[in-house]
Amino acid sequence: MVHPVVASVVGQVTDDRWGQVLQTPHAYGVVEVSTVGGMARQRGVAVLTELTNAFDTPPVSLSALTSIADAVMSEDIVSLILLVPVGTTLYMVSRGPGRVYLKRDTKLALLLDASQSLSGDVRLGDVVIATTTGFVQTLSSEEIIGVFDHLPPIEVAEKLTMLLHKKEGGEGGAALIFQVGELVEQPESETTVMKEVLTQPPPVGRTIFFHRAKAIGRRVTTQRQRMFLRKVSTFVYRTPALSPKRLVTYAVITLFVISVVLGIRHQQSTVKTSALTETLTQAQHSFDEGMALLDLNPVKGRERLSQARDLLAPIVSRKLRSEDGQKAGRLYAEAVDNLTRSMHITHVTPEIFFDVSLLKKGAAATDMSLFEDTIGVLDANGKTVFSVGASTKNGTIVGGGDAFSGARHVAIYGDKMYVWVPGGIHMIRLSDQKTIPNTIPPSTEWGTISDMVAFGGNVYLLDTVKSRIWKYVATEKEFSDIFEYLNPDTLPDLSRATNMSIDGSVWLGSTTGDIARFTSGKENTYVPQGADTPLGKNLSVYTGDNTKMVYVLDRDKHRVVVFDKDGLYMSQYVWDNKLSVTEIVASESLNMLILLANGKLYAVKL
Repeated sequence: MVHPVVASVVGQVTDDRWGQVLQTPHAYGVVEVSTVGGMARQRGVAVLTELTNAFDTPPVSLSALTSIADAVMSEDIVSLILLVPVGTTLYMVSRGPGRVYLKRDTKLALLLDASQSLSGDVRLGDVVIATTTGFVQTLSSEEIIGVFDHLPPIEVAEKLTMLLHKKEGGEGGAALIFQVGELVEQPESETTVMKEVLTQPPPVGRTIFFHRAKAIGRRVTTQRQRMFLRKVSTFVYRTPALSPKRLVTYAVITLFVISVVLGIRHQQSTVKTSALTETLTQAQHSFDEGMALLDLNPVKGRERLSQARDLLAPIVSRKLRSEDGQKAGRLYAEAVDNLTRSMHITHVTPEIFFDVSLLKKGAAATDMSLFEDTIGVLDANGKTVFSVGASTKNGTIVGGGDAFSGARHVAIYGDKMYVWVPGGIHMIRLSDQKTIPNTIPPSTEWGTISDMVAFGGNVYLLDTVKSRIWKYVATEKEFSDIFEYLNPDTLPDLSRATNMSIDGSVWLGSTTGDIARFTSGKENTYVPQGADTPLGKNLSVYTGDNTKMVYVLDRDKHRVVVFDKDGLYMSQYVWDNKLSVTEIVASESLNMLILLANGKLYAVKL
């Protein structure tokens, strides 16, 4: 019988690529899964569970092992390799483009390549390496043999894991290192022992048994009780099925059944303990790697800490009292604590910054725009425009009246504030609070104008019906005619866009969970990455030429998430869901985030 020494190598996992090592009391193997839609981990765990159940009874032939592999195999399983030792013979089955190597002394030989089956005797000291597709594509045979150097399997596994993680393309890769540590003779089977027990004669005779029972009965029972017992004993005496020999047989069978049940429970417990230990090992590895990477690569570090947290969450939810269960709880708490600190998640209570109803009774802010230290605020229902000092909180009414009926958007740049109404765009000079109506007349090209931004003296309009960004260029006295900002060969769908922000490039939020960026009229892809939880669907974005960061209002999750302009996560601010925020601006010079909610302006310190 083979007593192996086993170690596992597991590469990085993604939402769509996952690999793991299988270890049960009777079988070993590796599996790699590839799915679409972020379900790789769930699918992989299901495959391991199916294999664990299949090996409750160990296969005793290569054909039986082949049947198990074929039954489990499906389209989303990239590689599947199973190893079962029977005596000194090792059965091996491979499905998919994986490989099995044999290291004997200093030589490394390829045993299986792709979908094949093989069996053969092993020697003391032999090392079998079973590898999946991701492992094979990342590490060469020379690199594998180069890390052994007479080291035990665990140290070899550590070296291979580090090597696998350093290289690109190893996602989902896994390897099993199976070393023949000891060969012992097969012990006498339980069947033979049980047969001997069943053939042993009963220790006492039937007559002696009943005489002793009667003697004891006379001393401890009343006459009525003895009459009842006499009837029972007569019934037992006259019933062949209740003879002492039969009773002993029944007892032995009962003990056998109990031993089988206990054996099954012990086997299941062993499998669960092995799976728990493997999960703990993998979680500890992800945690250690995450802590080491936090300073060097925060995004990767947080990914590893998140992996450790997600691996341990199911174990912690079971509230196990075992030593491994308590260890999992402590590691989970450390992972969550360090992940929270590294994510720079700040829970805030926004405070009222300015209430325009203090300047005009019943006024409620519906739109705002920020330029340097001045905030332009529109009260569409009240047909009034305000200016508010960001540093002083001084507010002034700068325009209003019937000319602003139907106003929807306000934009500020320099000394000028622009207000969009269905009949055109009015300009208000802040220096003398003079309104110049229809500075930009309405255009038949307009569809539905969903936002307006002033940048560099020019005015930009977001048209979600016609999927256009209209641009008006400022001249010495007025504005140019309307023309399109986007290049003719750039035809994006802007029907789900929510707002627009400009820092030289044009940024758009959306109700699809995406952030679009256009530079010089062409699409310039922007991919946010590194947040602890994905962004929701309903997003607005704010940035500017004097703003280093990109501020994303995630309405679904009641937060503002901060990224740099390369898409790298920086921090986030989360508030109570009772505050329904519709728009944001940020002043980095004042370290302040301004939120528009419930007709008022709220502030959060950055």
